[in-house]
Amino acid sequence: MTPNKGLWTVAWLAVVALFVASCGRPEPTPLLFEAAPWTSGEQHTMSLTNADGQQVGSAVYTLNSTVDSTGQPAWGFERQILALGSQEVITVTMDAQGFRPQASRLARSNEGSQESVDAQYGSGQVDMLLNTRQNIMTTQRASVPSDARETVTLPMLLRALPLAKGYATELNVYMPVAGQLERIEVQVTGEETVQTEAGSFATWVVELNTRDSQSKAWIAQEAPHVLVKYLDGRNKATLQLTQYQPGQ
Repeated sequence: MTPNKGLWTVAWLAVVALFVASCGRPEPTPLLFEAAPWTSGEQHTMSLTNADGQQVGSAVYTLNSTVDSTGQPAWGFERQILALGSQEVITVTMDAQGFRPQASRLARSNEGSQESVDAQYGSGQVDMLLNTRQNIMTTQRASVPSDARETVTLPMLLRALPLAKGYATELNVYMPVAGQLERIEVQVTGEETVQTEAGSFATWVVELNTRDSQSKAWIAQEAPHVLVKYLDGRNKATLQLTQYQPGQ
């Protein structure tokens, strides 16, 4: 009798612990983006620091209105990083409503060598053309859910979500250069005032959880909900706003 009672006690405590843990996480709401809070020509300039807190470069995010291959309204996203003698530029064409990627290009250069990845999105798939530093070109095709967004655009897309206390949702993101598809849990975990070179901002603290990493973003509560700070959970790099230029 006593051993069985002990087993039941352990099992009951495990159930209670699981219940308490689940109560601490808000139920995810269906993914729904609001209208873009940015306008054409908007630009974020951000400092880039490594895991040791040393400044190693800068990043610039730019958003412009454009049209897609069929002439429909779209957004052109660009992220340019200059760090430790290398340059990386990623451009993404996204549809104007749900910000789904239609095409993207990554170009990376360092000490005279270059590499690139071009991606074209279709119905449930993406076709990629890869050009290595040795000028070797290869093609790849991957299956990608039609609701996936490009990973690099995520810090900007958070701004179009209805962030609020207790908000949570989930979305798929895809990174062509790594051929990596991930499911990300997005959750507002608090509020924080962040002081930067660009000013002081009241922000929502947003956690981005995958199976093996946790990133964090600080998004201004007031429109146009600028990206104030971003901590990458994989490389431990931190981006912090130094200058914000609104669009037209």
